[in-house]
Amino acid sequence: MRRLRILFYWLFYTKNNIIFVELIKYLLKPKVDKVAKRYIKKILLNNNFFEITFNNISKKLFWPIKFSVEGINQVTAETFDNEDWHYYRYKHTEVEDGDIILDIGTAEGLFPLVVIDKCEHIYMVEPSSVFCEALKKTFSEYENKTTIFNNAAGSIDEEVYFNEDSLAGQISNDKKGETKIRLRKIDTLLTDKRITFIKADIEGFEQEMLLGAENIIKKNKPKIAITTYHKENNPVDIINLIKSYVPEYKYFIKGIHGEEPKPVMIHFWI
Repeated sequence: MRRLRILFYWLFYTKNNIIFVELIKYLLKPKVDKVAKRYIKKILLNNNFFEITFNNISKKLFWPIKFSVEGINQVTAETFDNEDWHYYRYKHTEVEDGDIILDIGTAEGLFPLVVIDKCEHIYMVEPSSVFCEALKKTFSEYENKTTIFNNAAGSIDEEVYFNEDSLAGQISNDKKGETKIRLRKIDTLLTDKRITFIKADIEGFEQEMLLGAENIIKKNKPKIAITTYHKENNPVDIINLIKSYVPEYKYFIKGIHGEEPKPVMIHFWI
């Protein structure tokens, strides 16, 4: 059904830089579990984590047993399949030697794990304490190159509640979430830090995060790869906001989301 909606949107609403050949490839593409099997070598239970090894990288990823290990399939496809519309390192937003990455909504950390050898440093912002424990284990050999913030990112500094029970954990101002956490502006967390690449996927709070990252973006003019398909996001507003910070940014929208005709990603660069 989702693929039929995407075909409908492509035909009657927007193409979002998807040419016909790409559309057909997508519509005929195997499901993410089959795509992930090309890359996942082995999954073992290791105390409170699943230990995941891959065919194409030598590093191990640790996934919390609190969440179904099937959840790794989606992020594996998005991270390794360069034809996936959710792929962060597209054209002008490749990760280059010496990059300093700010990964907002790091979750399991596969994206930073893949690129860490190229990077000078990676700052990870993740509200889930469960995922943060897994990140500490995954990056235990890279403590000098990584900083993990157990925070949510937003437009103001305050305390909020976070739902730890799902992969798509949500923050709120009431007690629907079981854990109280710190919501911080990126400008607060990384006041004097140099950033060359921002990657963000935070379940509809992308625009709120950008409102709190004005100084970092203006000062550093980083490459940005940001998801825009969540129902809370307006891609046009995100483009206008980022270009209000740095008018010379170029951008490229990519993909069609299945729930509505929004781009999956927007990539920005100077």
